Amino acid sequence: MPLQLFLNDLSAPTAGVPRAQSVAYLKGLIETVRAARGIDDRLILNCDQPLNELALSPGLTIAMIRNDGDCVEESQYLKTLNNRAPLSRVLAEADGPDPEGFEYRIPAAAPISAGSPAKALGLAHLLKGLGVSLASDALWQSHEVALDLLELDANGDIAESSVVARNASAAADVAAHEASLRDDLRPPIYNGVDLWAQRVELLPNLEFIPRTRAQIEGILAGDPLLDQVWIKLSGLDHAIATWRVAQTAHPMFPFNVRPESRSRMDLVKFNDAHGVERTFSYHTDLAPIEGRVHFIVESEPRRHALVGHVGRKLGIG
Repeated sequence: MPLQLFLNDLSAPTAGVPRAQSVAYLKGLIETVRAARGIDDRLILNCDQPLNELALSPGLTIAMIRNDGDCVEESQYLKTLNNRAPLSRVLAEADGPDPEGFEYRIPAAAPISAGSPAKALGLAHLLKGLGVSLASDALWQSHEVALDLLELDANGDIAESSVVARNASAAADVAAHEASLRDDLRPPIYNGVDLWAQRVELLPNLEFIPRTRAQIEGILAGDPLLDQVWIKLSGLDHAIATWRVAQTAHPMFPFNVRPESRSRMDLVKFNDAHGVERTFSYHTDLAPIEGRVHFIVESEPRRHALVGHVGRKLGIG
């Protein structure tokens, strides 16, 4: 599953603030999401209501600020952002627990929103994601927010416990969580050999031509390339899965995908498992090396992607 962000609607101001402050809140939100996208560019921003309807001050929504021509760059960025509402959708798609069986609340002793249901922050805790807040109060500027978790036990009684949700209201907060988020995003694979051995289970919508085995198995434990290979391959797998279910004409990729230039086309011709030469033009970048993942999208016999190259950019020595 891609990195899940959860917009904390409790951080929306309830009292009037100057318009300039509302604009600053929006810019801060975009800065935070940008930073999180550096961890996983497939990320999804989950909201309890459509993002454009979030009030940055009573009577002033994100849509109104965008329509007035403020925050032009931020407005363009929002168009590229994968966001969805309501929050219940993520539970359904993650095959999560029955939402009637638990509830997260802000503790009664909190300086603001005391005792209020905290759906977004609660889901950030439950699904090991990241709560994203407007910097409207010191509580929402904290790296972590304490929550009360109420759950129904097997006897129908309510059990209460204290938990902590990850939270970010600025790029620096995201940096504080980066290591733990990366750990939670990656399945239990420790090197390329693990990834190759588990590819059918972890990446069911991808197939690989023979030459990619050595490329993937050659990634050693601790190599930062492993994280990036996983992010790109799992993002590609998710896009194909969504394409299959939605039955759209083309898959929608969570990162930039482009065809190879005509002058380099001969570099991306490889034999498939049947010895047939194929051209793997479509590719996406692979950090931290100057690398690429090349693939072909196919509809038969089922919708899938055929991966032909995982590694350093071809033809650069």
